[in-house]
Amino acid sequence: MLIRPGLATLVVATLVLPALVLSGCAARPLTLGPPSPTPSEGPVCAAAGEASDAVEVSGDLGNSPVIAAAGPFSVDRVERTVLIEGAGDPVGEGDLVEVAITIVNATTGEQAPGTAAARVLLEEGAVQPGLLATILCSTPGSRVVGVVPAEEAFGSAGQPELAIGPDDDLVFVVDVLAHVPTQAEGDPIALPDGFPDLGLEFDPDGRPTVTIPAVDPPGELLSATLIEGTGTVVGAGDEFLVQFQGVNWRTGDVFDETWGDAPRSLLELLPGVDAALVGLAVGSRLVVIVPPADGYGAAGSPSSGIAGTDTVVYVVDVLATTPPPA
Repeated sequence: MLIRPGLATLVVATLVLPALVLSGCAARPLTLGPPSPTPSEGPVCAAAGEASDAVEVSGDLGNSPVIAAAGPFSVDRVERTVLIEGAGDPVGEGDLVEVAITIVNATTGEQAPGTAAARVLLEEGAVQPGLLATILCSTPGSRVVGVVPAEEAFGSAGQPELAIGPDDDLVFVVDVLAHVPTQAEGDPIALPDGFPDLGLEFDPDGRPTVTIPAVDPPGELLSATLIEGTGTVVGAGDEFLVQFQGVNWRTGDVFDETWGDAPRSLLELLPGVDAALVGLAVGSRLVVIVPPADGYGAAGSPSSGIAGTDTVVYVVDVLATTPPPA
């Protein structure tokens, strides 16, 4: 399985920043703002403030913006100003969103290297509290500015790769491009005649339950579409964002899954599954029965309890796809 490093793990690990004007900067220690809400409290939208209102941004949504601001900023909470108002329902905790993020060091005016287009899971622990508070409550198509105390960003450690020192405030300019569903969305399709009965059931979040029948597994690769999506078609070599569950036919045990954690952006999952995904539209749900030759091979996967003779079953929801770089 190959995973392409994404923004959500480091939050903003590699960003290319555009032109910036930031005047009168000086270092200053900061105090912690109000704590981020827990999921049970529901999202609390961060309010605008003098610092966030002072940030001026130009350029098209989704492209590297030009940012001008009179700083340094002195904030003890996240300040959030909406520069472009999108449409539709605001995003909330637990949502997956596609964003373009620009970071400015609000203390020094330095800009971090790299441009980040990423998919971010809006959950505590998945992103920094300050970035979470900046994005929450935005509608798709919005551009928002968040001015964030250091304690809700990189804190006393800083982030040298992004030219962020200890206790530096940050400015996030975030283009909220789209809400990404976290499970398949489309028309259901009946299993073809003769396909093994796996007792498939799905909870409201899309998490499957697979019941392995008391028969020998088929000796060949079998796949069937359970939901037919209408989005972009997955091509060979694409990076794909998926929810999945893997079940060992021999034991009936789940050995790997994303449900209950977070969708994963992958370049490879398993040869038999990868082949079945090509040509499938985003929004689709697929079940694949993978014999050893198309799966883990004679070596198996001891750490997952998979022997070299084991057949595995994957249920996969295709949430997004990204072609390889030209």
